[in-house]
This record gives sequence, structure tokens and C-alpha cells, in this order.
Amino acid sequence: MFKALAPRARLRFAPSPSAPPLTGLGRVTLSVRDHEESAHFYRSVLGFRPERRECREGVLRSGFSHPCGALIDLVQYPDNFKGRFDHRRCGLDRLTLTVANLGHLEAWEDRFTRLDVEHTPVFHGEEGSTLVFHDPDGTELALFAPAELDAGED
Repeated sequence: MFKALAPRARLRFAPSPSAPPLTGLGRVTLSVRDHEESAHFYRSVLGFRPERRECREGVLRSGFSHPCGALIDLVQYPDNFKGRFDHRRCGLDRLTLTVANLGHLEAWEDRFTRLDVEHTPVFHGEEGSTLVFHDPDGTELALFAPAELDAGED
């Protein structure tokens, strides 16, 4: 466990030879206000496929997979607060999915425009380009295309 830190104390992390390796992100679980509305969004806008659905003790949970390998669970609790997502609260700030290249990112931007999904213009930075949008609960989502390496051929 981490020890309590004095104000302004800094943590310094060094690679640990004792830490077992990670192989990737397994699954993201999102709490939602309206399960059906969110399920429709993830299916029809992003192309996720439903895999399973269950309701236990009033908790509705379903799992979705994407051809890229991403797994998302949507969970609706009977006593949820019905408020929209706020990234300023502790927890998830943004969920970012990767696309192969800038052309694919621009194709997604066109798709969002056709489907009337509110989104930002593509932002280009040093690491790559990002397209930000929100799901029905206001969870900030983004698509990211890594910067293409300059082959040095002019």
C-alpha cells in the first residue's frame, strides 16, 4: 500500500523487476443511466456487438465486444443518481479508442456528422490526432490516430 504523503510530496516510480507484465486492457465497465439508450449508442454508432445480458437484484449488466478486440460492459444500477457524467469527479476522465490512421479518424468524423453525434473537430498534436465525443450519459470518449512517422523522404 502507498503510505500517506505529505502535501506536495512526489512519488518516484522506477521500473520494478518484481512486477509481472501486463498484456493489454481487458475490459472497461461503465455505469449508465439508461441501459437501452446506451446499448443502442455503442451498437449503432461504434459497432459494438452484444455478447451477454443479465439482471440480478435489479442491476442490469450487459457485455459488448468490438471486432478490434475492445470489451465494454454497461451497468445500470436501480439507485443510480440519473446525473450526467462529470470528468471532474474521481474516476474515469476519458475513454480513448485507437484507430489505424488519420484517414480512418476522418472517416469517423464524417460518420459522426451523418449520425448527428456531437463531436469536436479533429485535433492534431505531436503524438497524433484526436476526435472527442460523448455517449448518452456524457462520458467523454475519444478516437485517437497515432502520428505517422516521417520516413524522411522529401
